[in-house]
Amino acid sequence: MLFPIYFMLIGSFQDMTGIMKMPPNLLPKNIIISNYTRMFNWNIDIWVFNSLVGVLITIILTVIVICTSGYVFAFYKFKLKNMLWNIFLIGLMIPRISLLIPQYVIIKKIGLSGSLLATILPIVFSPFLLYLTRNYFETVPTSLLESARLDGASESQILFNIVIPISRPIVSAVMVFSSINYLQDYIWQMLVLQKEQNQTLLIGLMKSIRTAKDGLLSGFPYSQAMAVGIILMIPLIIIFLIANKFFISNMDGAIKE
Repeated sequence: MLFPIYFMLIGSFQDMTGIMKMPPNLLPKNIIISNYTRMFNWNIDIWVFNSLVGVLITIILTVIVICTSGYVFAFYKFKLKNMLWNIFLIGLMIPRISLLIPQYVIIKKIGLSGSLLATILPIVFSPFLLYLTRNYFETVPTSLLESARLDGASESQILFNIVIPISRPIVSAVMVFSSINYLQDYIWQMLVLQKEQNQTLLIGLMKSIRTAKDGLLSGFPYSQAMAVGIILMIPLIIIFLIANKFFISNMDGAIKE
């Protein structure tokens, strides 16, 4: 599992000749950094900024939508509740790629095509995250909610001041999954983001590879692509390290009567 990642790392510091050598070099020879420095000639600063904005907005909206929905399904009783829940669960079995065309038509008709908002809205609601959140919220003692209601707290205050703070592990999981979903949503972002100034880091780098040249070879620039792959892995690794530490520190977050 780790060897392809290692090969991509050492390949990002070689030219095409070093990558294509057989048998391959397990240690890089004739190390070069041009695969990385070449990226500074691209609009990488704009793409990083767009990605950060997109991730932050996605996290905020996803936490609000998923936590609010999970709270309703966990503690409220209303008509057609079971039917709505089953409909949402059906979404777990529908591959997202089959929804790209109707989503694109809707986004285009409401005038959001080509904007960062078009990359955010389709992934804000996730049946999988709703399922996890609702099940976790059901472990919260209802006595806490009833006491808060008796003290005059509104439902929004109960959710954001009581339920969410004591459910930090699942809320952090929602944040992590939503950020990863945004950073890895290649097909959808490639479809809706055509203008270079609106592209995210993922789309900007992947499109730039097509026009990149690598030494004297005119084929696909694999060494440049490997360097791009390493750059795209960095935010995912950072998210993992932060989330892993957070999960470990909050393993005792379960609520007891």
